[in-house]
Amino acid sequence: MQLNYSVITEEQEAVLQNPSHELLLWGPGGSGKTHISTVKAIIYGLMYPKNVVFLIRRKKVDLRATLWRKFLQLLPREAIIKKDDNQMICTIMNGTEFWGLGLDSIEDVNKLASTESGFIVVEEATEIDQRHYDEKVQRSNRLPSVPFHQILLLCNPAQSSHWINQSFIQQKKKDNIYMPTLPKSCGILPLQWYEYLNNLTGLFAQRYREGKWVSAENIVYPFDPQQHIIKPFPLPRESGERIIAIDFGFSHPFVCQWWYISSDEKWYLYRQIYITGRRVEENAKDILAFCEEDGIIEPEAICDHDAENMADLRHIGINTIRANKARLAGQQEVYKLFEQNRIFFFENNLVELDVKRQMLKLPTKTEDEFPLYSWATKGKEDMIKEFDDGMDAMRYAIYTHASRQGVITYFGGLAAAFR
Repeated sequence: MQLNYSVITEEQEAVLQNPSHELLLWGPGGSGKTHISTVKAIIYGLMYPKNVVFLIRRKKVDLRATLWRKFLQLLPREAIIKKDDNQMICTIMNGTEFWGLGLDSIEDVNKLASTESGFIVVEEATEIDQRHYDEKVQRSNRLPSVPFHQILLLCNPAQSSHWINQSFIQQKKKDNIYMPTLPKSCGILPLQWYEYLNNLTGLFAQRYREGKWVSAENIVYPFDPQQHIIKPFPLPRESGERIIAIDFGFSHPFVCQWWYISSDEKWYLYRQIYITGRRVEENAKDILAFCEEDGIIEPEAICDHDAENMADLRHIGINTIRANKARLAGQQEVYKLFEQNRIFFFENNLVELDVKRQMLKLPTKTEDEFPLYSWATKGKEDMIKEFDDGMDAMRYAIYTHASRQGVITYFGGLAAAFR
């Protein structure tokens, strides 16, 4: 059987030769991390009979579209003796098994806990918190029947305080290889990719083009994924209140958020549409269907001030409320919920992934915007108008609701809203 794999850069060769138990591959987007890690996984799967290779990502649906897809493209077809596309399990001729696992799947997490592996690739490792890595990933990499064990973590740079940056790069406790972007002459990536990288600005340019671990300065909200993203629970229909908020968009995301306010005044984002390139009428039909599922007979939505789009919603059957768009007073109302630990986001609340935005490394849901949403000036006179579509919808929901309820919000010592 012929393996037609080519090593293009010195860094890729170093990945194949590195024997470390834990190895981080990091760098700008499009630097060949996924390709070379998949090559190494296949090589060691073929080299050691009855090996077990895990390909892991936080969300299984994302894994299927990226790392698992690359694996199936590179694995020689003649090596496969059994394949289950639904379960994402592939067995090759020497008895080695490749498993695609998503940490958002209870079934997959149980597989990870009960099965020992010889080789692991973790894609977009910055999506995984350190506790899950230590307890679920590391502990499984101890298959006794093979002599070589390795965990490859792949990622683009994130915030400087991230545990991966601290453990692998800053403190140098574990091995890491920086992988610069592949040169155009290699011909592997389309020219559009380089145009995309060249057009990036600000934080994204520093991370995805320059390969820097940087945090946005003056972050607006103290969002902590480990604290504020929670497991979903059944929402009672007989108590609490439901709020729908919309920020219109087409080239920018159209955002629709469903909030549940509990009897103890805690806010839960339990569903959201976050999509580009789709007309309001199309989104409105989906909104109506979800509202019917929730038992909302006559839905009304707090909306951005676009008369034509609001008219389209009303035509479909969704009543509209003009959002109170006061930016600073609204920001204070949202911030108050964070301070009082009264705002949470359900895991997997996204209705549909915008694959194009995912490929461009742009936010694909409201939660992705928090690390990028910052103050425009040190004086905190206003927030930067960038990566704020979900932020705006959230502010519309919370501040408009507070205004309608007659809640007084103070900003700079003065009442910003009252009734």
